[in-house]
Amino acid sequence: MRVLVLNQYYPPDAANTARLLADWLEEIARDHDVEIIAGRPSYNATGDVPRTQGSVKVTRVPSLGVGRGTLLARALTYLSYLVFAGVRSLFVRRPDIVVALTDPPVVGAIGAVAAARYRRPLVFVSHDVHPDIGLAMGVLHEGPLVRLWRLVNRFIRSRSQMIVVVGRDMARRLEEQGVPAEKLVYVPTWASGDTLGPEERERLRAEQGWSGRFVVMHAGNMGMAQNLTMIPDVAERLQDEPDIRLVFLGDGPARPALAAEVERRGLDNVEILPYRPRAEAQLLMAAADLHLVSLIPGLRGCAAPSKTYGVMAAGRPFVAAVDERSEPQLIAEEWDCGARVPAGDAAAVAEAIVAMRARPLAAMGARARAGYESRFTKDRCVGDLAAVLERTGR
Repeated sequence: MRVLVLNQYYPPDAANTARLLADWLEEIARDHDVEIIAGRPSYNATGDVPRTQGSVKVTRVPSLGVGRGTLLARALTYLSYLVFAGVRSLFVRRPDIVVALTDPPVVGAIGAVAAARYRRPLVFVSHDVHPDIGLAMGVLHEGPLVRLWRLVNRFIRSRSQMIVVVGRDMARRLEEQGVPAEKLVYVPTWASGDTLGPEERERLRAEQGWSGRFVVMHAGNMGMAQNLTMIPDVAERLQDEPDIRLVFLGDGPARPALAAEVERRGLDNVEILPYRPRAEAQLLMAAADLHLVSLIPGLRGCAAPSKTYGVMAAGRPFVAAVDERSEPQLIAEEWDCGARVPAGDAAAVAEAIVAMRARPLAAMGARARAGYESRFTKDRCVGDLAAVLERTGR
């Protein structure tokens, strides 16, 4: 089976979606002929840019190369990818199936056109739901652009034979927006399975200066959707708990503002670590006591924070500051490995951290790890995705 894939980001881009996509495509390329049309690397790219990665053929199209620093810069980068990838997708060897993801958010429209041009089915993989995210963040407002975007979404969804969603809450949101349930299939993202034994964990904690501390970690993307503006308020509420330390590991556009506000307030219970490679970051995650998963209010069903699966792989429990019935809450309840508080409520987050410190965290962490091994391993999730393609491409 020949598989044509459309997504702007692909390694050496360091975006999490690029890494996940590479895991998936390299696996299905063992049995199928896979080509991805990607953009020029621009997302914290590292390494060279080969024309093949594993058995995957990687076709790169030009972009304006203006980066992701502002909304305008991101829009121009996306637009240039859409134009060049749209043209390129019409002149490839005829595929048996077309796959489109959500980087950029409307790349599914190009996938739909390519699928129609070759008279082949389209599988749409939804990692995010736009323009809903932009509306929740306040960067978009109801008007002509949003109405047009929703029309494009309806076009993509109507032309898709299958729509893969990364959260059960996302499936409900799309059903509420008119997508037939029979088109939707839930396949979560996944994480590395690395964790630490007791002795290695204590050694790493000592190296980090965490011995005798109750370490609460936020690991992964530090973007606007993660609602890190509430963290200084959380830290201030915890200053009477001298053993609690809030540790932030990762990078993203919200990091500089968080660091500046922590310094301005003189919050010595907050530690912001530099970006670490994935394997090293996973071990540091396992060295923490508790993790924080947070999103701004209004994002239920719009995105499923993949850091949840990394936390479970590390064998640690978590506090989820998310909307009610969001995917992290469903996971916490299903595996009894975390607690949910309202999104954006700094007081509730601080109270939950103190309450969790008194709970049997080792047992909760063991349940989190069991949940990971049962449902969120790379082999399980990639296998489920491959099965979707094989069923749809027949």
